[in-house]
Amino acid sequence: MTSDGDSECAGVREKHGCYQGNSEPGPCCHDSRLVKLDHIEISLILAKCSLLELTSNNYISTLHPGKICLLYFTKSDTSFFEELGDSVDALHDYGISVAKVNCGNEDSLYYCTKEIACLFRGTKLLREFPTDTLFDVNAIVANVLFVLLYNEMKYITSTSEFQDIESNMKGKKDVVFVYVRAIGIPEHRAVMEAAFVYGSLYQFVLTTETSLLENISRGRSDFVPAKLIYCHCKAVTSPTHECQRSSSDQPLSTLNIHRFLKLMNAPLVAEVSGDPDKFTSVHIQLGLPLVFIVCEKETYDADRETAEHVAWQLLGKAGVATLSRDTSGPYIPGNVNVGVKTVEEDVPIRYLLLDESQEIIDLIENTKNQKNEESAEKHIHGDQETQDDEVAEAVYRDRKRVLPLHLVPSLTAETFRMMVTSKPHSMVLFYASWETVSLTFLQSVLQMAEKYKDALDVSLGRVNCADMNDLCNEQNITDIPIAKIYQSGNDPLLYTGMMCADELARFLMLSKLDLPLRLPTMEDAENYLSAVFHKNNLPYHSFSALGIFTSHTEEAVDALTEAGKSLTGFINVAIYCGERASALSEKFGVSPPAILFTWSDDKTIYGVSLQSLTAEEIVHLIKHQSLGVFPEITVENFPSFFTPKKPLLLLFSDSRIGHRDGKSIQSLVRGRYLESYRTGWINLNNTPVGYGVLKRYFGFIPQLPVLVLIQFDVRSPVFALLSDQHLTEVNILYWLEMIKGGAELPIYSLLKHEWKAPLHDYDFLAIMDGTVPDFAAQKIPIKMKSQKVSTEGKEVQGPSASLRGTGPRFPANDKEPGTHPEL
Repeated sequence: MTSDGDSECAGVREKHGCYQGNSEPGPCCHDSRLVKLDHIEISLILAKCSLLELTSNNYISTLHPGKICLLYFTKSDTSFFEELGDSVDALHDYGISVAKVNCGNEDSLYYCTKEIACLFRGTKLLREFPTDTLFDVNAIVANVLFVLLYNEMKYITSTSEFQDIESNMKGKKDVVFVYVRAIGIPEHRAVMEAAFVYGSLYQFVLTTETSLLENISRGRSDFVPAKLIYCHCKAVTSPTHECQRSSSDQPLSTLNIHRFLKLMNAPLVAEVSGDPDKFTSVHIQLGLPLVFIVCEKETYDADRETAEHVAWQLLGKAGVATLSRDTSGPYIPGNVNVGVKTVEEDVPIRYLLLDESQEIIDLIENTKNQKNEESAEKHIHGDQETQDDEVAEAVYRDRKRVLPLHLVPSLTAETFRMMVTSKPHSMVLFYASWETVSLTFLQSVLQMAEKYKDALDVSLGRVNCADMNDLCNEQNITDIPIAKIYQSGNDPLLYTGMMCADELARFLMLSKLDLPLRLPTMEDAENYLSAVFHKNNLPYHSFSALGIFTSHTEEAVDALTEAGKSLTGFINVAIYCGERASALSEKFGVSPPAILFTWSDDKTIYGVSLQSLTAEEIVHLIKHQSLGVFPEITVENFPSFFTPKKPLLLLFSDSRIGHRDGKSIQSLVRGRYLESYRTGWINLNNTPVGYGVLKRYFGFIPQLPVLVLIQFDVRSPVFALLSDQHLTEVNILYWLEMIKGGAELPIYSLLKHEWKAPLHDYDFLAIMDGTVPDFAAQKIPIKMKSQKVSTEGKEVQGPSASLRGTGPRFPANDKEPGTHPEL
């Protein structure tokens, strides 16, 4: 006979589908004294439920109609058993029971033929999960809720699917679009738990496609683990109107999602009357500032429109309210139009007089960025495991990642010699396992091996110089890490490019060609200038150089031959010395000896005549021309592009150069009006680090496109020509002349940024003295003789005892020495 407590505990289990037998209670509850309680206390009982263990004979009795159950069928104890047990409490919060089914030697039951987890509603099978998809508690909860919330959470893979959902939801529901890097990660669980709560209020949409996120958010998603975008569709009444979108900039956690959704449902603009210091809102409660737009009776409509514009720009970042001067006049200073209230207690409202609504947005953004930087700095200094070297920090944070080392096998002296002598093309990475840059480059090599395994046709290996010191000395390895390419019959090539997978793969593909190529006929030369000749090397090939020579230009041929060999792997170089060389060069408006340059992406051909250039000068010329007339600057090509001898003139844009502003500066470049500058442009969609550069210069992201000039002198000033000033050819040249004349003020100076380590330095001597007083103090007395230096008839007494300021002093010259604060 069971006690009343046991009976009620069994009743709770049966209600949630977690019942082991006909009347015998199972291990769901640990304390029957808690059963005679109300609904809230029953939840506490369920939180104490543990994993049930069933058999293949009695598991069917736990599958009650309408109840959800996750059953794990197994014949042995595995590591998955622990993860499943940890998920019991989490899934019981959603009325889902979890149990393990011991199959023993049972083979007749289908579920016992393999290790699987099955989700049931009653006796109906909803989904089978391979155990490798349920790799931890987050993955278990996320996958189970993903199946149950099929209608609330739509999974999509294309932009058209998203547009259809937006169109269908107009006037009905707002749409919550979520991108996660992979199914089963913590962010996926947080989103599914939010959909469980808010699924009836919003239409949730999920994707793992980075291209879809980039189409919707108009930004790169390479390093974004998760992203939430709120689409305001419920208020849209016309099918032709678009749903406005607001992005969350917080990490995707259950709390942050709930917080963001609460902000999205707050009034867009509140109206305040009376004392604004006593007014509060959901934004203040959630730790966000509140912006007051002071309204006049005569201009109320315009002020209200301004407030709504600002509110849309700051949605999720700050609240906005209108403050009527008629009803709150005594509390508002006279000559102001904006007020900002923060969450700090006893801090009065900050009133300002601003000219543009953008100034309000910039004020809030800059305050937020400053707080984030302070928080990040505090976190860095408080984390004893943080490295002050960025490469070392990246390696340390990534230390638990399992690398596919089998793709690039480790070599001994014997296997190394066997590979480089028996294979026509091979690449060996020489590195040290203790060195952080080596480990970073090793990751890039492994990434390349995995990404291009079907295209490279190159044998790969690695030699750890920490263990194989003799082999590295034998191969003249003086710097690490370094990649060396071995080709039968040729001297080894050293890779000196960017340490990234794509650049290394491109080098390996192009290094198979024996450069410079010798083209016997004019037809071969014309094919070389077209994409036909290079079709096997696409997309690795994008730029080529063709030297055209007559029979009387042997010195120029020798110089280009030497230059072509040094460019092997980086740029394709060919030579044509045929009888029709003059005809070919005349076709492109140059006279031999000359070099023709061609770009495969836009099929343009540009010629330059050679006038007694050395091999080194030809290499420089070809590298310079490979960037193009007005190149797009990326992280990869910036080292080749940058030279401190010329000011840097950059156009920042978030689209392709096809608009009027881009064409104006291109026209000036082609007309050789900007030869005293190094010119280029940055596509922020392709190179998002440009956003950080603009924020550093302006303090905010200005309206794009924007033209920036950076001078490299003592102060290194930065000047800007904004797009609202119209980037026409005349305006650009006039602006540059104004800078030369000193009439333009810089917006920033590079010397304002202190280049220092992210961590504080340790004063080891002070630490030693703190333990043993005067232990590290200078024990050897140093006596300085007094020196008298004649300076314009006066005597200057030199220091005698102090160790500070004992540097040599020199007679003053007519000119003051130049100051160099950058040193």
